Amino acid sequence: MDELRCELSPLVYAELYRLLAADEARRDVLEDRLAVIGYDHVWLSTAADAYNEYWEVLLPSTDADNVSSLALPRIEHAQLATWILAGLRTTGEDRELGAALAANVLRRALAEVPGLTTPLPPDLSPVIIGWTLASIIGSPGYEWPVAPAALPDDANIRSAFIGLAHHVLVLEVMAEPWPEMMQTSTYWRGYGIAEALKPAMGQGSPAINELLKESRPLLPQYLSTQLNSHFSRFGPRRNALSHVTDDPSRERFVDVVTLARGWDHLRLTVLGLTQFVCQEVSRSLYDEEQLPAALRNDPWRYLEREISTEWLT
Repeated sequence: MDELRCELSPLVYAELYRLLAADEARRDVLEDRLAVIGYDHVWLSTAADAYNEYWEVLLPSTDADNVSSLALPRIEHAQLATWILAGLRTTGEDRELGAALAANVLRRALAEVPGLTTPLPPDLSPVIIGWTLASIIGSPGYEWPVAPAALPDDANIRSAFIGLAHHVLVLEVMAEPWPEMMQTSTYWRGYGIAEALKPAMGQGSPAINELLKESRPLLPQYLSTQLNSHFSRFGPRRNALSHVTDDPSRERFVDVVTLARGWDHLRLTVLGLTQFVCQEVSRSLYDEEQLPAALRNDPWRYLEREISTEWLT
């Protein structure tokens, strides 16, 4: 897998747009965002109904074995949804909306698809991170690694993040204890990704601090506290792993190696880096003066045709 593709079921989009349509607290912000592409608030319900109708028409010939064939391969579906979500990044944290979306999809998928059991496949496993829509592609029970609807434009960051995701997928199928360098390599990759996301900061540690600062309004308090605690020592620990010899200014190599073993430690590293990359995606989409090419010229006009049920009924 050379790329990470966010290919989600029409059920996901039906539930996402229905939740957004019912979100009165964010109604004004959503109206302003949709107006940029010439849509009104009613469009959210229109889109939800269209995706839901497509899903329901295909259900009679769908079961657990072929449900993933319903995933929409055209990436513009996920890109449009993420562009809309990015407009909400000033409204607070996104985990409540993401949890509601995942719960609604889980409930309906298990009730409506014959033979389907948990864990659900990636196309039925949506997550919202940093106001970016993504698909969970890893083991059940985690919201990482993910395939975001979009990645930063910088080719180096894209490649580095894809490599990190592939690394975690390999670890997931390996029995513990892992070889030491299979785990500690995430420090070098993570430090490099942070530097690339915030090149003006000059080094990885200041970049991480800036990324943590940007993440605070987007995260629930408990998760923000966890990531701050973990990443406040990330740079010094990366240096300890790089330089090995004892230095009174940092933790000892042997102590860091011992600490960095196992899923619990890796979880915070990957969760944090995923947050940083996804929040950069939504920031760039929020700030862009010009719409992404895929969203110009009324994207719903051709996306709606793709999910039209006229030829299915």
